[in-house]
Amino acid sequence: MFKKLSIIVLSLLPTTIFASDYDDAVSTILSNNLTLKYGVAENAATLEELKAENTLEAPEISFENLWGSKESGDKRNFSIGQSFDWPGVYAARRDAIRKSETAMQYLRESEILATRMEIRVALIDLVYVRQRIATTRKICDGMATMVEYFKEAVDKGLETRLDYNKAVVEHINAARELKTLKSEEAVLLAGLQNLNGGQPVSSIVDKIQDCYPHANLEALRPNRENLRMKDPALAASTAAVEAQKSLVKVEKRSLLPGFSVAYLHEWEAGETFNGFSVSVTLPFLTQRRKAKAAVMRLEAQALENEMSLIKLESELRGEYETALAYQELLDEYRGVMDDDSNFELLKKALDAGQINFLTYMQELNYFLTARRDFLDIHYRYHLALARLQRYE
Repeated sequence: MFKKLSIIVLSLLPTTIFASDYDDAVSTILSNNLTLKYGVAENAATLEELKAENTLEAPEISFENLWGSKESGDKRNFSIGQSFDWPGVYAARRDAIRKSETAMQYLRESEILATRMEIRVALIDLVYVRQRIATTRKICDGMATMVEYFKEAVDKGLETRLDYNKAVVEHINAARELKTLKSEEAVLLAGLQNLNGGQPVSSIVDKIQDCYPHANLEALRPNRENLRMKDPALAASTAAVEAQKSLVKVEKRSLLPGFSVAYLHEWEAGETFNGFSVSVTLPFLTQRRKAKAAVMRLEAQALENEMSLIKLESELRGEYETALAYQELLDEYRGVMDDDSNFELLKKALDAGQINFLTYMQELNYFLTARRDFLDIHYRYHLALARLQRYE
């Protein structure tokens, strides 16, 4: 009797696309990201500030005019001087700046990788919600067909008003879920537009066709030595240690005496005098704690570098084991989710009068829940893959 209900049958198993298509979408958004552009400008400003600190102090010019009595006459003084640190300090600072610049470059690469992964995850979130929208829309359309049938059948006395009301309620529930999912989609698209520098993303996300990117899990198995070579954050941390070593030299050399040399010209009672002055500063009397702090900071930086490696390796191993577990679950699910035979069998039982509408809905919801669980596992599997692909 339910000849029009075949629309409820689903064919929405998750699919994948070539990674290159997916990476093109990611790269396009990455190129428009304003946060990364801001980081470039900020790093450039920081380097200029560091270089400015490694220049000589501005020359000091002074002039003095003193009025005396008629007998003694007036007196005038003029001087120009230059102060500078111990010469070795400037070389140590240049070395520290060079190593700091290297560390910044690695951090820049790390920020790019982190943003790329953020975009990947956002696109995977979008694929997931769109797959759920497609599934729910089919359910909603199928329930609308059932509502139409029951309305006509009730008018003809073939079905009860109660069954019609049940069909209406189920249709309302499906429509409400569909609206909720569309709201989630709108939020995700807004987030992607923000990552895209405020530019529209509709033409970009259309390229991925609501499919996940293909990836080889075994090739993503984490390895400590590979992490040392591939992870720019670890390289930045290592470069920061080297920069800190140079800063230790700076602080130690800054304890050595500083000098100030000045040329003097004096005019008094018609007589002129020329000469120079030399002064010495003794910073070791007040700056010793700075050198000690620099050494302690170096020790802390070295510990942080090692901790970063251990933490990263642990995180990636956890992601790999998670992905492996989800892969095994997906293999088990595919045995019963490869086709729509469950939905077709339910429809045939309803058409033949072997089950009533209430039983049909209960069994249908059971298999729909399993389908949603399958989609959720597929989504979480690809999330784990995205985190493992942070260097690609």
